[in-house]
Amino acid sequence: MTSDAAGTMPFHSFRVSRTLAWYARRASVMSPAELISRAGEQCALKAWQVGHRFGWLTADAPVRDAGRLAFCVASTPQLPELPWALDALADSAEGLVEGRFRALGHEWAWSEDPDIWRRAPDTGRLWPNTFFASIPYREGNPYGDVRVAWEPARLQHLIALALISRTAEASLRRRAVQSLEARLRSWRKANPFLTGIHYISAMECALRLLAVCHAIDIARPWLSDPEGTWPVVTGLIRGHAEFIRRRLSIGSSLGNHTVAEAAGLVYAGILFPELQGDGGWSAAGLRLLEHEASHQILDDGGGAEQGFRYQRVVSDLYRLVVALLRQRNRPVPAALERAVARSQAFDAAFGWPAERWPAIGDGDDGYALSPFLRFPRGEPAPVPATSTFRSSGYTVVTRADGARSRLIFDHGPLGMAPCYAHGHADALSVLLDIDDLEVLIDPGTYTYTGEPSWRRYFRGTSAHNTVTVDGLDQAVQEAAFLWTQPFYTRLAHRDTNPDGSVALVASHDGYLKRLGVLHWRALLYQPPSRWVILDRLTGRGVHRLDANWHLGADPFVEAGSSVLRSGATAVRIDVTGGAVSWHRGETDPPSGWRSPAYGVKVPIATVRCRYEGPLPHEFVTVVRADHDGSRRWVPGAALARLRRLIDEAGAY
Repeated sequence: MTSDAAGTMPFHSFRVSRTLAWYARRASVMSPAELISRAGEQCALKAWQVGHRFGWLTADAPVRDAGRLAFCVASTPQLPELPWALDALADSAEGLVEGRFRALGHEWAWSEDPDIWRRAPDTGRLWPNTFFASIPYREGNPYGDVRVAWEPARLQHLIALALISRTAEASLRRRAVQSLEARLRSWRKANPFLTGIHYISAMECALRLLAVCHAIDIARPWLSDPEGTWPVVTGLIRGHAEFIRRRLSIGSSLGNHTVAEAAGLVYAGILFPELQGDGGWSAAGLRLLEHEASHQILDDGGGAEQGFRYQRVVSDLYRLVVALLRQRNRPVPAALERAVARSQAFDAAFGWPAERWPAIGDGDDGYALSPFLRFPRGEPAPVPATSTFRSSGYTVVTRADGARSRLIFDHGPLGMAPCYAHGHADALSVLLDIDDLEVLIDPGTYTYTGEPSWRRYFRGTSAHNTVTVDGLDQAVQEAAFLWTQPFYTRLAHRDTNPDGSVALVASHDGYLKRLGVLHWRALLYQPPSRWVILDRLTGRGVHRLDANWHLGADPFVEAGSSVLRSGATAVRIDVTGGAVSWHRGETDPPSGWRSPAYGVKVPIATVRCRYEGPLPHEFVTVVRADHDGSRRWVPGAALARLRRLIDEAGAY
């Protein structure tokens, strides 16, 4: 199906209705001042649309005498040397030069056909080639998940080609550079200013701007057609920077987008001062980065959006700007330095083992610059350790008592107000790794604007290791990037004893206003390899309660227990407090799924314990590794301790 064919379907009236509903919901979280500002933006958009229709816009026109700009005329690198993982490129070099790679779980292959940039990798359909603001791209659109189509258009694969050119033998180097130049020219020709989906997001323009700057800087000694390439580069930089400046994600849209856009302005202003006129790109970008440093990266180093992968993207963007300022002998604002240091400490606590970064909250598998950029993540935290991050709301317990283990207890907020766009309804969720075995996992994200039911599932409460009440989420999903009635969490107790045991108690109120129910979770780690989790639901009325546990490996069932095994490690999970059932890959409603990468979903085993009746009610979950001899362990004393701690915290 082509985009034009799809656009004439009855879908049009449906789209208008959904669009109006979306605007109404979005407007509900804006201040009066922002509403006025947004009205002004709509007027500016209309003016742009008229200019676009009649070909009056020249913001990205090729720059006259581009070859004379300081960045272009330089014979030496103009950007800082970065820590590239060149070894990771070796196996994929030939495929990258030929133009083959995976775009968020979907095969993508470069071709000279200009439609390659607007063909949806997930559906094969063509996105419209019209004014960007008139394209329906949100959930329910007929084309696909726009985030997947954006991935190759970020042009981060050009950096891989540039890195290949730096180390390859002459023949491969020549092919890599020629492919880089050809893809860059193709993207520019296929995507005139403000035309198509690649101008919908200013963040996409910013990430593309950063990628082009670094790729062309690395490959500059070997450019085969510099006279033809520099006008393409400078036209893209000027058009993108001006677009970003006028379309910044501020107000209720603040988030990782804002940091990327600010970084793009800093790059454009510092590297191409001749182009910025009175726009002041770099000054505007730095002001925004300073302002957002303490807003986006909390005082404990966690991300305000409650998305671990976005925390890394934001951290890397700050590191890129700091590196650029230092290389240019420009003052580095202290707020930026502190933000980088905080995020490094956070990374060190959670990145254990280093390759297993939690998938908490939204994540689209994107990178600030390239998958081959590997900034140091700080010294690993010592083991054993129990670290609580009160602002972002996580406690991580790492141990090596017979088995390596990492438990993460999520007692954090929903996300960044007022939209909570990238947060998941995962209050009091628990993740657990033992040795190389993923025991209790987070489901991941899967999609943003693809099938709405999957977007709702993967960020909903039933997809996480916590308790649902009457099948509802802990907050209300209004749109793909909008929650209302957010929950509030409280870490009420934490103690670490000389015997190595750790006890935690927390609660959330996500169901209190709607259902009159409060959820308490108490957790005890008891060395060497035992974990006891007590859920208590208090309140009024009769309710259906589901305690869900999403497993990282297929279990076998033995005497009612779920047993996971990986090599010499065997982990036994017992849940009591209701009827236990096992689920895997169900679709109506969705249950038992995981998204190991954006755009990919696979069935997994999920253990559910269901109770229906009056409150209060308790679920008890016991996890233990067999190699500590605890097969027949009865956690009576542990439960008594947890019940006492919940009582003292105020459950009654």
